[in-house]
Amino acid sequence: MSAFLGKIHYWLYNKIQLHEALIEDIAKLADNNGYKADSLISESYSKYGEPIVGSLEDNINHSNIHGWLQERIISVESRLAYIITNLLGDNIVKKEDIAHIFYQNGVNTMKELNVEDGTPENFFNLIFDYMLEGMPCDRVNEIIENSEESISWRTTSDLHRTYWDNVHGDVKNFNDFRDSWINGFFSESPAGYKYSRKEDGISTIEKV
Repeated sequence: MSAFLGKIHYWLYNKIQLHEALIEDIAKLADNNGYKADSLISESYSKYGEPIVGSLEDNINHSNIHGWLQERIISVESRLAYIITNLLGDNIVKKEDIAHIFYQNGVNTMKELNVEDGTPENFFNLIFDYMLEGMPCDRVNEIIENSEESISWRTTSDLHRTYWDNVHGDVKNFNDFRDSWINGFFSESPAGYKYSRKEDGISTIEKV
């Protein structure tokens, strides 16, 4: 890969940083519940690496841009799974409280964007401007229906399951939390769309 940074690299780095922010908010929730999350956070750093602070250009390995970004995805997804699984397992936080953090992050993201209108495909693309789904080359979301009223897609490969399996967690939790983020995202938009995900793995955005 070229040693020059392009828009796609900043795009992916920003997605990683959004998930770092989610981890920070979840740790604050645990602290507010009387649990000192510092030790758990430190454990996650020891196991999966520390988050990157600062600009992309000051931190990235310019001789291995693709590999460096892949490592950052593995790190943040692993830490997210590890921290959530431990907090839920020890009854430090409730699942619905974590879901609210994701929901509110989606709300705040849409507030910043202030997107008033667009096609279902526009909003599909916006969601995955923020939600991690591997590297761009993975292309795991297969669109199966696309019209002016709705868009539906299936995920052909669950890239998140490995991270949750590795910490003896349940990837269903992650899927539910991401649903909460998307619902928060749409709740703040006047465009009039709703999101749903069926048990067969088909997700849909449609006009209401």
